[in-house]
Amino acid sequence: MFSRLESVAGYLVFDLLGSLVRFPVWWYGQGLHDVIEWAKDGLVYRWRNYALKLWLKNILVPMYGQYDLTGRLVSVFMRLVIVIARFVAWFAEFLVYVFVLFVWLAAPVGFVVMLLLNLFQGAFVSRVVYLVP
Repeated sequence: MFSRLESVAGYLVFDLLGSLVRFPVWWYGQGLHDVIEWAKDGLVYRWRNYALKLWLKNILVPMYGQYDLTGRLVSVFMRLVIVIARFVAWFAEFLVYVFVLFVWLAAPVGFVVMLLLNLFQGAFVSRVVYLVP
């Protein structure tokens, strides 16, 4: 049977320090894979939700059954505008997902840099005297 001191020491060494060592491996391994899958699933969902394939398939079909020249031109023009707008919206969401991916990649590095800057700022940076008027 372990004593309480051995239990606490084992917890500190193996659980806490072990999780600190495993964290970067998980973050850039399984965690990154999960974020990429989440982004891919979100983009596929939005692509289906915008129904761009269906809009492109029916781009030359006249709206409201008007088969005259004016009805066809208005239908093609309006559907083209809608397809372009939906594609721009999907592309904007794509850029947001890419931004989230870059934030995911940079977050631990930024955290460590900011932690080190705050720890060593008082030791290595000379104090600046601000003159208050």
